[in-house]
Amino acid sequence: MQSLVQIIDTIMVGRLGPEQIAAIGLGNTLRMFVFILVMSVAAGSMSLVAQAKGGRDSLRISFISRQSLISGLIVSLILALIGILISYPVLNVMEQGGNANVVDMAYSYLIILFLGTPFLLLNFVVERLMQGAGDMKTPLYLNAVTIVLNILLNYILIFGMGPIPSLGLNGAAFGTILARALSFGVGMYILYSGKNVVKILPGTYKPDWSMFKDIFAIGLPSGLQGVLRRGANLLLIGLITATELGTFGAAALAIGWQIEQLLIQPIVGLNVSSTAMIGHALGRWQVKDAIMKGNILLISGLTLSLVFILPVLFYTEEIIRFFDPSAHPTVMVGAVGFFKITMLSLPFAAISVVITGILRGTGDTRPAMYSTLVFRNIITVGLGYLFAFQMDMGATGIWWGMVLGRLLDCIVMLIVWLRKNWLKTAISFTEIFRIHLNGLSERNMKSYLKKVRAPMMAVAGTQEIIDDKGVTYSNRNGDTRFIFRDKGYLLV
Repeated sequence: MQSLVQIIDTIMVGRLGPEQIAAIGLGNTLRMFVFILVMSVAAGSMSLVAQAKGGRDSLRISFISRQSLISGLIVSLILALIGILISYPVLNVMEQGGNANVVDMAYSYLIILFLGTPFLLLNFVVERLMQGAGDMKTPLYLNAVTIVLNILLNYILIFGMGPIPSLGLNGAAFGTILARALSFGVGMYILYSGKNVVKILPGTYKPDWSMFKDIFAIGLPSGLQGVLRRGANLLLIGLITATELGTFGAAALAIGWQIEQLLIQPIVGLNVSSTAMIGHALGRWQVKDAIMKGNILLISGLTLSLVFILPVLFYTEEIIRFFDPSAHPTVMVGAVGFFKITMLSLPFAAISVVITGILRGTGDTRPAMYSTLVFRNIITVGLGYLFAFQMDMGATGIWWGMVLGRLLDCIVMLIVWLRKNWLKTAISFTEIFRIHLNGLSERNMKSYLKKVRAPMMAVAGTQEIIDDKGVTYSNRNGDTRFIFRDKGYLLV
């Protein structure tokens, strides 16, 4: 449903013509390049909330939620200003086909969206907080409301109705902002109602810089990973519009990426689930449970991706005509090539997407960022340029560069998951580590986690109460207390 919002915009704008499709493709690519940094707040918050939920700490969940919202607001305002300032020059770089009208339409569309950045992104933060705590249904319902509102508002504002004039492409931007703003309002009401697993309890929204640091330590690499991926998309648009497809190559990519986003969203669902599930398991320090669930999620993602490839390969032209009723011949050639070749890499992308969510649940988001930088940027763009222009393969070469980049990214991410270095990162973000475990010897810390914390937290309802001198585990069997001294620990 997240993906459907942009898809609906593209479908409805497609009724205006191929130039409008190219403009919305350029605009959305640049918009996500900027917005993805704000989503880093959501990524860090989701990981911290997941582990707090696993540790059964409702006060920490509320604290993380308030800090996530205020940090998201601050960052969204800064990035909205940056987006407004860089839009026009960047759009001119992206559009290598020399169509000034497309650039102007995309710029006008972007200015409206950037002005509504806080609504767009805080709506996303609210949903990620709920998902991190394990509530997948409420965000689903919120997105359903958003889609219905988006369709109605788009229709009225794009094509006009009664006294409301036709706003064309700009109408899609206004419709998106209004729908997201209303959805955000409903989401905040739910968080304050006390009826959700995430409850915002009485407290201040005054920024806590140590919590900001934790949120961004986890979220910023995840956000930069998205920026790098979107940055590669900006470069790919520049390359594709310099091939034989020209400006219509941007339209072909817009259609291709929209369908790909639709197909990958169920895999993104597993990505979101994996953050919550792995975070919950590690919040209780149930390592074997986390590994088992991670492997099941990977198999599920691979299976789903193989199933989703088939209808696209069999009904390629029909899908393209759904987005571009005019069936412009150049758009058709470019989009068919995109689907026939890049769909081969969907299973590789699915594995990488699921592992990214798993690692987010552990708090170890840097490996995915580095892999994206090297393989989804440098390798993909480099091979695309080599194949397209040095080997005279044209647009086909760019499609094959994308496939090989995704394959290498998949291999590296699998290695990261299997090596299990993420366990060190997961424990480093916990309060017990900062107060006590970092003072233990390596051997004693491993002993404590394996022999004390894991079995204690495996008992249903156990609360881990941490103070300056030690830790108390409280459950239906009573209280068990440990103190830490001389780089060791002692049962008292």
